[in-house]
Amino acid sequence: MSIGFRNQRQKKRLMAEINVVPYIDVTLVLLIIFMVTAPIVQQAVSVDLPKTPEIVQKKTSQSQANEPTPFVITVTRDGLYKTSEQPNVVLSNKELADLVAEVVARAQLDANKPFYIQGDQAAPYGKVVHLFTVLKANGVENVSLMTEPEAGDNR
Repeated sequence: MSIGFRNQRQKKRLMAEINVVPYIDVTLVLLIIFMVTAPIVQQAVSVDLPKTPEIVQKKTSQSQANEPTPFVITVTRDGLYKTSEQPNVVLSNKELADLVAEVVARAQLDANKPFYIQGDQAAPYGKVVHLFTVLKANGVENVSLMTEPEAGDNR
């Protein structure tokens, strides 16, 4: 009989403890994955509401002279389109593709040129958003929505 050794019965006993280390590793890997992907999942479209508080900004006349003149697209209350270049010409939905092609060409010629979408308050919201997303999808990066400052909010 050997006294310092375990017998066969003790050797085959199962261990009843849970190994927690693999669970911690998996949890940390998932945490890192979620931390990396969370900023990517956020929406890329930012929308300005029709009424905003007035912000007083002081610009020098020299900085205004260096800025290119913006190209403004207006969505009328009837859902038709007008441009700042030809304000008397009304474009329908059928001519929207031509308007988008013109804006994309202007954006490719001058990357710093600002493009604004100005929607009438009674204009169909879907028309304004559709135009905005179509321009963004076609590579026009410098496109924004115009708003009118709230009246009477002088703080």
